[in-house]
Amino acid sequence: MSTDTVVSEAASDPLFTPLRIGNVIVRNRLMQAAHSKLYAVGGRESQQEIDYFARRAEGGTALFIAGNRFVHPSSAIRGFVDGWRTDIVEADTALTDAVHERGARIFAQLNHHGAQASPDGPEGPRPVISASRMISPSTGAATIEATDADIAAFVDGWALTAENAIRGGFDGVEVHMAHGYLLHQFLSPLYNRRTDEYGGSLEARTRFPLEVLAAVRARVGDKPVVGIRIVANEFDESGLSRDDCLAIIDHLRHHVSIDYINLAGGEYHQVHYVFPSSAMPSAWLRDDVAAVKRRNPDIPVFGVGAAATVDDARAVIAEGVADMVALTRAQIADPDLATKLRTAAPVTHCIRLNQGCLARTGAGLPMGCTINPVVGREGQRSIPAPASRVAHVAVIGGGAAGLKAAAELTRNGHRVTLFEATAQLGGQLHLARRVPGRETVQLLIDDLVRDSADVDIRLETRVTAEQLVAASDTYDHVIIATGSRPAQRGTSVGGVTDAASAALSMLNDAPGIVSAWQAVAEPHQLRSPALIVDHDGTPYSAGVALAVAAATDDVRLVTRFDTAFPFIRGSQDRDHLHRRLFRTPGTPGSLPDGAFTINVSETVVDFDPDAEVAMLRSLATGRERTVTARSVVLATPREHVPFESAPLSELGIPVSVIGDSRAPRTIDAAIFDGFEAAFALGKAPASERAASVS
Repeated sequence: MSTDTVVSEAASDPLFTPLRIGNVIVRNRLMQAAHSKLYAVGGRESQQEIDYFARRAEGGTALFIAGNRFVHPSSAIRGFVDGWRTDIVEADTALTDAVHERGARIFAQLNHHGAQASPDGPEGPRPVISASRMISPSTGAATIEATDADIAAFVDGWALTAENAIRGGFDGVEVHMAHGYLLHQFLSPLYNRRTDEYGGSLEARTRFPLEVLAAVRARVGDKPVVGIRIVANEFDESGLSRDDCLAIIDHLRHHVSIDYINLAGGEYHQVHYVFPSSAMPSAWLRDDVAAVKRRNPDIPVFGVGAAATVDDARAVIAEGVADMVALTRAQIADPDLATKLRTAAPVTHCIRLNQGCLARTGAGLPMGCTINPVVGREGQRSIPAPASRVAHVAVIGGGAAGLKAAAELTRNGHRVTLFEATAQLGGQLHLARRVPGRETVQLLIDDLVRDSADVDIRLETRVTAEQLVAASDTYDHVIIATGSRPAQRGTSVGGVTDAASAALSMLNDAPGIVSAWQAVAEPHQLRSPALIVDHDGTPYSAGVALAVAAATDDVRLVTRFDTAFPFIRGSQDRDHLHRRLFRTPGTPGSLPDGAFTINVSETVVDFDPDAEVAMLRSLATGRERTVTARSVVLATPREHVPFESAPLSELGIPVSVIGDSRAPRTIDAAIFDGFEAAFALGKAPASERAASVS
């Protein structure tokens, strides 16, 4: 895009006004803030990372922050760049060249995790260094207090890492002093209890961050951009308030030249502000961002958590809330977001569940995306191989997997007929969107239905393989996406019925016993006190608990596991989930007042609705006890809905089984399977498409 084009667009669209940041000009006001991807290999940038950034630069994004680039071995993590190493420059140059060739700019974020660093590093166990001795809120590790020698080494590490980044072609660097990481730990009374020259007063707590900023600026000179990532509010009564953060920014700017301010909120004591999910209110940081901008009108302020929706990005700029809008996850989901906002094309929306992105990196896996299966695979999955001809594909099931397969097949030029047994498309997504805090799933339903507009859809049509074979129109391929359903009570594990499932199978069929699906879809059936029996432990059962807790005022969760919801750790949503369920005052999106209790390593074996009593059995001791209950909700694992495909196989018609039909899993898996099934059939010849449609 030429500069003239950008300027002409800017006259009518504030979102596409160029912006000067220090000595750098960016083409519009859309940026991607730093986010963990775990794409680095051997401490260097990889081709996977280059492909990821290049794709979004092609999509029109103006500015990227590449992070975390660690400044010292004591904070190194496998999958991230070792910023202090001088042998990273060649790989950095390949990355920055790819971004620059596509008209975008890129800064490098420099960081040390401090108390949030893992006590097990790439080379083995290591001490965890923080501002003061404490127990890390993220790992539970006991930290040691940074010595004067440590501080001096870290200052040198920041300066060297900044120099390496500029040598590698980055347009600037960002000093990370937010998210509860090391520099933030020195700023915050939640971490800093020092009594030396680095603790106590505001001036003392900012001493180390100022030493870092001064060293970085001295090393790179005046031309490269030097900015900061800093909290606008810690949202903790014992932490930094908005006014505290404003004062810290004033103090930093008084002593060191800073080219921009990139904002964040919270830290690891309030981690749901660091990694906000769909349960957090939209535009949760907007007022704090606006306050920082009002106080700092002379330099650019980057707004994270300032836009309620992607469409609200314009308002953030037009109303002067911030100078750049960070729509980071939105651009993971849709790499063409900037171009689509400029041309008013339909956007693929992020649903903010944090499952494909944060949950994967939290489990040590490369970042993906729930709704965009191409993420992290841009070099392999952007363009399907050519197909020999247009195929006619039958898709059985209109849930997430079936809709994704149908939409992608149609996009690739194939002819698709989709059969859905019910009167609406979306399958279990309609249950998920009813869960408090997961209403954003409706965006996914809307996008999938929109993208399937050219599919021949047959609602309220239940078909068999025999009917497909007998149809007058022949099918070249059949995709089975019939989904899943709640499993029977005596669910087997590994082919052997375990003690918890065996006990649950003894439960009677009394009125008041409802499935997880019934509880979510028909909450009027529930009566307090309600008893949830969790034999699943995933975000699925956590959603059931949220729905039941919203519909009743007295809930007891009984789980077969030794902790509640053991399989949701990677998303960083556990703390926020518990705060909402327990109705912790001040928790964003908290449920109505009511009681919520958790009992672990137990299951239910009997229920008497007349006496309003349920019998629980300890899985550790076998002891039984009674509790009051008027409703019992069975959050058991799901089982696939079978489809007999033998008649198709006998005729040599290829069959693919996807989503929950293959194995009940997550929304991510359903979307991924649907995409892969379509990708495998390739891209149909353009010359044949018009003929197949006519």
